[in-house]
Amino acid sequence: MNAFRHLILSAVITVPFFTTADETPIYVSADQTEELMAKDGQKVVVYGETHGSGKSSSGMNFVNFKGAEFYLVTFKSDVDEFEDGEPADVYDDKRIAVTGVVSIYKEKPQIKLTSPDQVRILEEGEEFPPPGAAKAEEEKAGEKAMPKKEEEKESDDKKEEAKKKPPVDPKKYFK
Repeated sequence: MNAFRHLILSAVITVPFFTTADETPIYVSADQTEELMAKDGQKVVVYGETHGSGKSSSGMNFVNFKGAEFYLVTFKSDVDEFEDGEPADVYDDKRIAVTGVVSIYKEKPQIKLTSPDQVRILEEGEEFPPPGAAKAEEEKAGEKAMPKKEEEKESDDKKEEAKKKPPVDPKKYFK
């Protein structure tokens, strides 16, 4: 029985994490606050120029972006992962692209920075997002704007109608 348990545990540990082929990165500029707020809980690539970054007395690092309400936060427990220096020092006054999951804290979007692998310092004059990636985003937007087929419209109408009705008839229970 022990060998069987070891075999199962080994299989679980060694199963690689797969991503789908259609998982294209979502690129959002740091100054697009509403777009970032809408991406709460989603993995995105945020890009922009940083300025005015700093540290709290508890050791947390904040990387702020010029003209944006978006920021990166690194907790003291993760600062040691950054061998080149603390994020507030290393990434301040740089053009960067950071990959991570957007979360909202005190009505502002942020990404928790836990590893230097999440950040790419962009070269001077480098076009970002890459031209092909920007086009992919436009195509996604175009797909959303395409008119729906009649069957899809009817299905959507039925869903809306179902949402409007209460789950039970209140007249039946309240007199």
